[in-house]
Amino acid sequence: MPLDPEPAEAESAAEHVAESMIELFRRAHEDVAPTVSDAQMRGLLALGCAPSDAARVADDLGVDRYRAAELLDQLEQRTLVRRLPSGEICLTGAGKCVLEAMRQRRRQLLDQVLATAAAQDRPVLRDALAQLHGLVSPLARVPRSRSPL
Repeated sequence: MPLDPEPAEAESAAEHVAESMIELFRRAHEDVAPTVSDAQMRGLLALGCAPSDAARVADDLGVDRYRAAELLDQLEQRTLVRRLPSGEICLTGAGKCVLEAMRQRRRQLLDQVLATAAAQDRPVLRDALAQLHGLVSPLARVPRSRSPL
């Protein structure tokens, strides 16, 4: 790959990286929590480590409040989240364990993949992934637009 790829080549490479990372995420999810649906896992990730309310979870997931409340009810039934007296929702110990186990498994899978790279390519890959993360992270703070679909 050239040092200064054309924008279309960079876009294509980024798409491949995104698809690969999604595959690592999917495999980690299947390995750790196969009975937790994709939507439920996204709900757990949206809650992260800080208590939140259904409206914020809905915004983070890009769904309406009714769907977010329904999802949070499912997670509560599975004892992965609990409602606080304030009305906020937080992860339970079990919910935190599921997320941490999935993150650890994802790191293991990524380590396995990176171990197959040539030794001289590993620092380049690490730096490229770190740079991509730095470029993508600010997008998390950009409000989402609602799709009409």
